[in-house]
Amino acid sequence: MTSATSGARVGTTLEALTEEFLAGRADAAGEPGWLRDRRLEAFKTWVDQRWPQLRGEELWRDTPFTRFAVDVPIVTGDGELAAPVPSPLLDDVDLAGRVELRDGRVTVMGCSDAEALGVVITDLATAATTHEDLVGQHLGSLTADHDRTVTTNDAAWTAGVFVYIPPEVELAEPIGISIQAAQSGAHLPRLLVIADRHSRAELYVEHVSADLDTPTTVDEVAEVVVGDGAHLDLVTIQDWQGRVGHLVVHAAALHRDAQLRHLTVTIGGDTVRLRPEVHLVGAGSRIEPLGIYFSDEGQHFEHHPFIAHVAGHASSEVLYKGALQGRSRTVFRGHIFVHRDAIGSASNEVNKSLILSEGAKADSTPFLEIECAEVTAGHGSATGQIDEEQLFYLESRGISAADALRLVVFGFFAEVLDRIALPAVQARTLQHIEAEVDRADLTAIARRGRGRGVAANERGAA
Repeated sequence: MTSATSGARVGTTLEALTEEFLAGRADAAGEPGWLRDRRLEAFKTWVDQRWPQLRGEELWRDTPFTRFAVDVPIVTGDGELAAPVPSPLLDDVDLAGRVELRDGRVTVMGCSDAEALGVVITDLATAATTHEDLVGQHLGSLTADHDRTVTTNDAAWTAGVFVYIPPEVELAEPIGISIQAAQSGAHLPRLLVIADRHSRAELYVEHVSADLDTPTTVDEVAEVVVGDGAHLDLVTIQDWQGRVGHLVVHAAALHRDAQLRHLTVTIGGDTVRLRPEVHLVGAGSRIEPLGIYFSDEGQHFEHHPFIAHVAGHASSEVLYKGALQGRSRTVFRGHIFVHRDAIGSASNEVNKSLILSEGAKADSTPFLEIECAEVTAGHGSATGQIDEEQLFYLESRGISAADALRLVVFGFFAEVLDRIALPAVQARTLQHIEAEVDRADLTAIARRGRGRGVAANERGAA
């Protein structure tokens, strides 16, 4: 275990924000006046809000907010930084550009190849001056009417990244962003991504940390704008270690004929609550939210995709699949909303969970809210244990129990993995799944299978 000690923090905590603190940091960073004013305006909203409560707030009914520490110091990036944390995905793939956010500071930045095409990858504070028109127009445009977790980031975000893909530009390699918590505390990363019309790009966002043994909260907000005819793949991997709680909202707006494929891979962290929130504002736009999660002892993962069909003839295809073992819990709460003017919309929403051990619990609530009659929509969910008949079939052909379980689990996830066609992401995900399967209690799985087999035989005899 690694405890955090560094000068990269100040005494203020998430619950003790003050106007003086925010103004002082904005002035010290040399932020333009409009950004300083925006932070202070968000702070006024923050003062009137409260932290989410378990009772009476529908969006928070499954994840107690008490799992997130708000009394820990904000990590601001001042002073000496802790050592960097390896990023297994980004370290093994060729990138068009790379940014590293560590402990509240942008520490690495480079996009030599992409820069020649006009691509901008820079820290958000700099972009607020150098690209004021774009940042001023879009920063905060998708985060109105959110709860205090988002307003906190609006007011106090520390390290931020700005990515801009110019019109017609297609990147052959992904852009990588590594968000690192090398020390404990409160981290407030912010992303603003704009894929201009008819551009095409992939963006990998990897979240990693040291093995922190004290409470750490990462409150992250990303805003993504996909222009007319643009195509963006946004992949996020949550691979935290130790006592990290991750709150994240990815808010996106898709314009005419735009496409966004949003993949979340959640494999690490004490508590992860991830809300992709996509607004299909352009006719013919398409969103494909995909998710893979694998929880283990003590972990709590909630995925809460919200898709709003605002324009007509747009489509959404939600598919989340997860496996659980140990005393862990996962929650899926999907919500597709179709506005009354969104004629010709098509949507589908599916969540499936695989229980590998006693004590694990999966909740699934796919939900449709449709105001328009001329749409195609469907939803479904399934939660179950390993199919003992599949295991028995494989074992009867000489395959060991461990390999049989591995094949069944890999087959379960293949429906998602086969759709992402991103080899580096597939390899990293499969590597983690294999490690989790190696820790599975094969004896318990076999015992439960035999138990169900006996019960089935008894029912058949009756």
